[in-house]
Amino acid sequence: MPKITEAELKKQIKNKNFSPVYLIYGSEQLFVKKYTEMLCKSVAGKHPSDFNYHIFSGVFELDDFAASLQIIPFMSEYNCVLATDIAFDEMDKGSINRLNDIVSAEYEGTVLIISMPSYIPVKNKSDYDKFVKKVEKNGTVCEFAKLNQSTIEKYIAKWANENGKMITHINAAKLISYCGDDLNMIHNEIDKISAYAKGDEITLEDIEKLATVTLETRVYALSDAVLKGDGQSAYNSLDLLFYQKEEPARILYAMSDAYIDAYRIRVANECGVLPKEVASDFAYRNRAFALDKARRATVSVSTEALRKSLDVLIEAEMRFKTTSVNARIYMEQIIAQLLLVAKEGKR
Repeated sequence: MPKITEAELKKQIKNKNFSPVYLIYGSEQLFVKKYTEMLCKSVAGKHPSDFNYHIFSGVFELDDFAASLQIIPFMSEYNCVLATDIAFDEMDKGSINRLNDIVSAEYEGTVLIISMPSYIPVKNKSDYDKFVKKVEKNGTVCEFAKLNQSTIEKYIAKWANENGKMITHINAAKLISYCGDDLNMIHNEIDKISAYAKGDEITLEDIEKLATVTLETRVYALSDAVLKGDGQSAYNSLDLLFYQKEEPARILYAMSDAYIDAYRIRVANECGVLPKEVASDFAYRNRAFALDKARRATVSVSTEALRKSLDVLIEAEMRFKTTSVNARIYMEQIIAQLLLVAKEGKR
């Protein structure tokens, strides 16, 4: 059957109208974990016995897996088998074919639940995609794709309300810009801020004081200071990143991403391409705000200066990969070069 929605999966769980096999996966890992737990509890009960509940994870023996699916339920309506984060990249073609055969077979009284809450195959991605199609044909597939920002803001408001707090649309967006769009992290941040914030509303001051800021946000602050020619703020930001023991290579890669965003939106603007088209073409999804932030940060810097800055960063990445350098001193030199390029490229 075709992929089902969250609402349809919730209905199946509530009505105990189960398919013989499920695959639950997707970018929103919070929901993958949540609905896997709900489905397992509905099939096997709150306190399942070892006779009727079997768990496999990562790399496991396919013979044992196949045998568990053939077990007849004992004093229970169903035999529940859960396979989580199957390590497709560790499997050869023969093992993948065997797994497909096992999943395609029919097992009386058994419900197989395959959940991918944290593992995404890379090397054998095409085989994994075929596996998804196979399960879709024989059972039920529910994909929790990445949510857009407006939907995440609604969840933020919902979680804040569950904690007895209110939050405005603007402040919800600010929290996303600080913490990123990972629902697990955002949910934890809302719980934390709600516990410490005074009053009935989560304010901007609460967010700025209590929210965990991602590396991307901190590096964007560094890049923003460089592009504005504010050397003091740039070096203060770099000091903070080193104090927080961020890896120099990660700082450099995040800076490169910030400048790539700036260059993309600049060239798109010069060619008459709308920001939403850029966001769609380069799969920014919930990071579309980064393009607007980059556009505003680079308004006084020439396109040629952005190109030169990218050259500096590309050369720096190559040097990091091929030679041994004092990371702190070298990062300070890179900042100095970028400040000089930005100063000379003022428009």
